[in-house]
Amino acid sequence: SSPKGHEIIKQLGCGHTIMSPVPSLFTFNVAKAQIKEHGSVLHDLSGLSLKNSRLTLKVPVPGKKKKKIIVQDGPLLITHVGISGPATLRLSAFAAREFNEIKYQTDVIINWAPELASTVEEVENQLWSFTTMSPKKLVASSCPLRRQNSDGDASSSAIIPRRLWSNLAISSGFEKDTIWAEASKKKIRHLARNIVEFNLEVIGKSVFKDEFVTAGGVKLKEITMRTMESKKCPGLYFCGEVIDVDGVTGGFNFMNCWSTGFTAGYNSAMRLVEKVENSR
Repeated sequence: SSPKGHEIIKQLGCGHTIMSPVPSLFTFNVAKAQIKEHGSVLHDLSGLSLKNSRLTLKVPVPGKKKKKIIVQDGPLLITHVGISGPATLRLSAFAAREFNEIKYQTDVIINWAPELASTVEEVENQLWSFTTMSPKKLVASSCPLRRQNSDGDASSSAIIPRRLWSNLAISSGFEKDTIWAEASKKKIRHLARNIVEFNLEVIGKSVFKDEFVTAGGVKLKEITMRTMESKKCPGLYFCGEVIDVDGVTGGFNFMNCWSTGFTAGYNSAMRLVEKVENSR
């Protein structure tokens, strides 16, 4: 968003706190080795989407041993430079400041099958069962983990798309012709870890001005949200992207601009009408 609104607010000298504007709703660029190199998990998967995924960001907190953990679930899209889709955009929105502070260079953990399990051990146990259930089937051919129907039947579609599953298996040390009966515990555990805790090396975000919105602006505690009037300077009203509001979709941000604009305009007009009537 344009910084002019914030500059005018500062010039008014009302003492408002302006949260530093940072990009929000952006996609992630990842290390080329994770996309371009043969045998890497994301190699040759541009355009592939998943119905559900879980993205986790862990960032250090000054003075504390435990890291701040931000988690978002949702559909995911693999692009030619990284990842996009609702889960990515949601994480970029809820962690906009954290990403900005670490210069958009960090590790993001992906769980490719969050509806199946949240721990490596759970997935490892399920995968190990296929060494006896389907001993002659190829490990890398297709995902044996199935998405259950509402009636509990697990015969529906695979949780992980075939091409992604094949890359996960190969990057875990399996050959294309390895069958489940030949799978070692070590490789199965490696595969389970790649499914639940895949380490994505983020090296940047979508290029400048490709972001959808900006986070930051006038601190909300300094505004009477019912009227959008300043608590520090009566008669001053705020709306749109000059206030510290940003949403997880572009539509929400449009609605914020329209709604706060109407509210600020209406209440400022009513204040003027009241002032004129009182002066008579």
